[in-house]
Amino acid sequence: MSSHPASAPEPPGVDGSMSSRSTREERLTAAFVDLADTLAADFDPADFLYRVAEHCTSLLDIGDAGVMLAAPGGPLRLVAATSERMRLVELFALDASQGPGHTAYQAGHALEHDLTGPGQWPEFSAHAHLNGYLSVYAVPVRLRKETVGVLNLFRRTPESLSDADRKLAHALADATSISLLQQTTLDQHRTLGVQLQQALNTRNAIEQAKGYIAASHGTDPDWAFQRLRAHARRHGLRIDRVARAIVEGTLTLTPPTAGTDGHVDAPADRSRPSHG
Repeated sequence: MSSHPASAPEPPGVDGSMSSRSTREERLTAAFVDLADTLAADFDPADFLYRVAEHCTSLLDIGDAGVMLAAPGGPLRLVAATSERMRLVELFALDASQGPGHTAYQAGHALEHDLTGPGQWPEFSAHAHLNGYLSVYAVPVRLRKETVGVLNLFRRTPESLSDADRKLAHALADATSISLLQQTTLDQHRTLGVQLQQALNTRNAIEQAKGYIAASHGTDPDWAFQRLRAHARRHGLRIDRVARAIVEGTLTLTPPTAGTDGHVDAPADRSRPSHG
């Protein structure tokens, strides 16, 4: 398999072709309901985009997912990734201005790339391959005729993504763009730019908090992020508030206790930021 443009299929239908299992249908319904629920006054773009990535890994036959967006006139930026390993691969691609995600964004169409054979982007392919990924499917996030971002779907097998999963990937990309814009119809470009900047600011705070938690608790960054996010969800707080409180020293999360095996809901918190 080599890099090649992929046609933009229609969104998944209701004929059950994607899966005959009710559990999958229930997860599909829950995912699209979740992605459509963006009208809350305290909408958090960063958490929303992390949920997009997580829905991709839950519903598609992939290993990791990432979301890149670009404000009007600005560069493509990474705003969400499902693992630390993938985040570093994506940052490498952005720094090198190469890879299927970068090309899919520039060209405005989806493409698939086999990381195991010769082809485009040898440096990116080698870097991704070293991190356990064997293929990538990149899907543009489009607003009408304009491409504003891309979903990068990394697999640990070299086989092509199934037709059903391709259709669903395009539907998830469409849901992402629609959900980001449904908060306002006054100025779509300004809204996307503000949302992207908010997501980037939040990501920076999250990365600092992840590093602090991982270093102080002796855990890996992936566990640190799940611990951070679990606390935010449990107490109904925005993840950026919790991250900044940890960095500023006004919130301390207890380390995992013996026997918890790092489960995010096991440790208790010493303190919590107020809702005021």
